Amino acid sequence: MRENSSPTDGVVRSSTASVTEITNEERRTIYEYVVEHGPVRPRRLQEALYPNDRRAIDHHLALLEQNGLLVETDDRVRLTANLNRVAEPKTVGLTGFDLPVEFRPATEDDRVELVSVMRSMAGEQPSVETAPTVATVTNDGTPHRRDSTRECAVYVATIEDAVCGWIHIDATDRAQTAHTATVTGGVAESRREAGIGTRLLAYARQCADRCGYEKLYQHLPATNQTGIDFLVERDWTVEATRADHYLLDGTYADDVILSAVVDR
Repeated sequence: MRENSSPTDGVVRSSTASVTEITNEERRTIYEYVVEHGPVRPRRLQEALYPNDRRAIDHHLALLEQNGLLVETDDRVRLTANLNRVAEPKTVGLTGFDLPVEFRPATEDDRVELVSVMRSMAGEQPSVETAPTVATVTNDGTPHRRDSTRECAVYVATIEDAVCGWIHIDATDRAQTAHTATVTGGVAESRREAGIGTRLLAYARQCADRCGYEKLYQHLPATNQTGIDFLVERDWTVEATRADHYLLDGTYADDVILSAVVDR
């Protein structure tokens, strides 16, 4: 539920605040700068936007932090990921592992290892979307991003804090499709066949439900029959096929579009 805003702070307070809810133009500009450039030093932010007014940048940053939109850590101004909104960590024991597996939102500390796991899978083509997802996670300022056009979130499966699986949820802010999100994910080869992928999908559904999404989509090339079967066996439905949508190693392949209702 959206609370009333103070006429002096220029921010509409909401548990799902986005750039469109920042009513003060100057603060919206600061927020959008951090969205575009990622974690940025306060001095660089001041030089870019308020080169002659340190007090103004300090004032606006203080209000943005007060309203839970930005935070300054390690001499960097960053977007705030509302982890209470996107997910709660979940720890389970799985047969075949002496240690428990934790499912949780990715953090900045996971970035290097997460990208390494993603890149190790990119050549397998589990999804043709893996490569652009790697680029997104590598370049964006935070694993969890919400701005005026889209919302992205990354969740990981870890064993002793080592990333062994991941799910990336990407959604646009278009009114017609705001209830849907696209999913990309995978499990490190050495950790497969133990139930991590199944649990990670279920966890992603819970997170998506918490964020208000009603339906999830995945796109797989028809050549990845193993991935298609995996999803179908877990209550995903083949909803459509786009003929010759991909060109993989010189050969055309159909795009198989699978969907899952979030609350199942």
